[in-house]
Amino acid sequence: MNRLLEILLGLHHGFLARNGEMSLAFHPHWPAQQFIGAWPWNLLLLLAIAFLLWWVYRREGADNRIKIILACIRATALLAVLALLNRPTLVMEQARVEPSVLPVLIDTSMSMKVQDVNQASRDISRLSAAQNLFSGDSNLLHNLSSEHQIRFYHFDADAQPIPGAQISQLAPTGNITQITQSIHSVLDDLRGQRVAGLILLTDGRQIPSTQLENDLPAIKDFGVRIFPVPLGTQAPAKNIRIENLVVQDTAFLGDLIDARATVRASGFGPSTAVKLVLRNIRTHQVLPLADGSDAITAQLPNDQSTLVELPYKPSTVGPLDLQVEAIPLPGEIDDSDNVRSAQVFVLDTKITVLYVDGYPRWDYRYIKNEMIRDKTVDISCLLTSADPDFIQEGDIPIRRFPETMDELMNYDVVLLGDVDPRQFSDAQLQLINDFVAKQGGGLGMVAGPRFSPQAYRGTPIEPILPVNISQVSTDESDDPIVDSFRPIITPPGLASGIFRFLPNAQANQDYLKNDWPPLYWFCRGITPKPGVGEVYAQHPTSQGPDGKPAPIMVFGRYGAGRTMFSAIDDSWRWRFYTGENVFDTYWVQTLRQLSRGRKIGQRRFAFTSAEPFYDLGSRVQLNLRLLDPRLTLQLPEQIPLSIRDANQQLISQPILQRNPNQHDLYTASFPADRVGHFIAELFPLQPDLPPADLAIDIQTPRLELADPQVDLSSLNRLAAETYGQVVPFNQTNQLPQLIPSVAKSIPVTAEEMIWNSPLAMVLIAGLIIAEWILRKAWGLV
Repeated sequence: MNRLLEILLGLHHGFLARNGEMSLAFHPHWPAQQFIGAWPWNLLLLLAIAFLLWWVYRREGADNRIKIILACIRATALLAVLALLNRPTLVMEQARVEPSVLPVLIDTSMSMKVQDVNQASRDISRLSAAQNLFSGDSNLLHNLSSEHQIRFYHFDADAQPIPGAQISQLAPTGNITQITQSIHSVLDDLRGQRVAGLILLTDGRQIPSTQLENDLPAIKDFGVRIFPVPLGTQAPAKNIRIENLVVQDTAFLGDLIDARATVRASGFGPSTAVKLVLRNIRTHQVLPLADGSDAITAQLPNDQSTLVELPYKPSTVGPLDLQVEAIPLPGEIDDSDNVRSAQVFVLDTKITVLYVDGYPRWDYRYIKNEMIRDKTVDISCLLTSADPDFIQEGDIPIRRFPETMDELMNYDVVLLGDVDPRQFSDAQLQLINDFVAKQGGGLGMVAGPRFSPQAYRGTPIEPILPVNISQVSTDESDDPIVDSFRPIITPPGLASGIFRFLPNAQANQDYLKNDWPPLYWFCRGITPKPGVGEVYAQHPTSQGPDGKPAPIMVFGRYGAGRTMFSAIDDSWRWRFYTGENVFDTYWVQTLRQLSRGRKIGQRRFAFTSAEPFYDLGSRVQLNLRLLDPRLTLQLPEQIPLSIRDANQQLISQPILQRNPNQHDLYTASFPADRVGHFIAELFPLQPDLPPADLAIDIQTPRLELADPQVDLSSLNRLAAETYGQVVPFNQTNQLPQLIPSVAKSIPVTAEEMIWNSPLAMVLIAGLIIAEWILRKAWGLV
């Protein structure tokens, strides 16, 4: 019905359906109306209409009743025309209410997962506290909604509306917080609306912190009061973090692998007991430590790095992916930094040694006997002072020193005692040099008073040694030596495992310092070669020619192989009062260190990652190092990889590219563009080589959790500069009183002209026709 009436009156669709008060108004446009008004014209026309009616009907001869009826009809038509000449208009009076808008911003950065908000006698995360404040049945939400239109936003780097106000679906995943930028975005989005204030639920920790100073003037220009609600505490955050993990890249089966983890505890108190376990990443099994326990408990001082050693003996050959894990403690802000991983390649234990000495001194006798008994070593002994008919001893007896490389390649290590270099031909001395430099073999020299090392000056052996021997003199004095000493083990020596005689690190250090059988003689005048020799043990008091502590054991590298010089000839003393453990461990570990060049070459290649973890947005770098020289000539310039996620879905296929300056090294680099655990797969390089894979962990940057305490000073300033107020979490019930409604009712008038409407035309025409019909019927025409 309303639509029919709108058509008749010439109104726009829906005009009569509006809520409001309707009235009729006139807007005439008469000549000179601005001077005399409209009423003179209307009065004049009314008089004219009255005169016209009198003049027309006074002469009619009809009955007076008929004349009155016809006059009324004509008068109505003329008055209708007069009304239309005054331009009648329908007026709709309405009131438009501009609502009070209240934006609520909820921080969803990583720091909001810290559990330090006390609610109902338990600690919950900061984000959970914010979600509870505005849950569907909360009194706060009900009271605010009765006065304002609530607009929910979440923010980290910038603010975004929360679809459907699904606050319960929010997660603290943002890796950076930009509070002022987010506030600016929201207020700009609400520009032109009546904003009562802004509620900000955050810990106030903005990155960078200087952003507040830069953005504050622009925020103040909006003229909106801000009411921060701090979530969290200003107390130091509780966290256990494994900062670093150091493990040797290769080890022998049954050796002691010493996983050295640097651990830091903060926020728990002066001292915190933390349990650490060693886990096999591939099998997820906890590995038993060397003492049989499953874990080690370390006492960590507050906010100080502590070195914790987890010794382990591998039982299988091949790659071993180790992970040190600190068991999370209650109240930790984050446990993703409680782990560190590293890969160790476990080598076969059997090594072959060629031991050559000049005469049967004590060290020769005990080294020979101990290595023959050791099941992990096959030794061939050659005593050059023995009679030609003497049957040389060892697991693999020989009668002469090898004369070809093929013969020498039967061994992993050549160990030279106090032997006269004239017992070797020049070709044999050069053979040893090539064996170390080109074939990755090991060479060790045990000093003696007669020949080693001074007699080797000018021979092919001198450049191999990790020490300078130019200032060593022959020492054949028969004077008794009465001054004893215990070598001081350097950090590289401790890390090597050669001097690890007891599973417990502290007990081992106490033994080396107080109970280790002392020594007497040592070779004087040697110095480590700069950039080559690394001192593993040194004299406690004597100095070398360079003014530094005199070296006792020095390791180095020469070409592809490894070298060692021992300045003592009485390590046999360590066998007394200790059984065979100390002496055997010392020499087996020494020989294994020397054999690594040869044993690592049996791996043929090493596939590694430059970092154990990568931050999102950084670049992953993978390295393929060829340990077998033959592969350098056989492999192409590019080698494909496959990167798969935890569900074995293919993610990408980067290319390993050969380094033009180092032909045995391939590298691949690609962006860390997603968070998670991934596997890099290297397909078999050759039919006889196994495939290899490598774990890659990509994590969100930890800037948010580096210093997660509530920044109350920044929130106070933000509130003060915008004339708002910081509202503590336990006083948020005051927010409805602090933020009154700013809604406003604005009258709105809508007008529709009806003087030219179809209904007006029909009305006038109808009256004229009705009069004519009546006049016809009554015989007046």
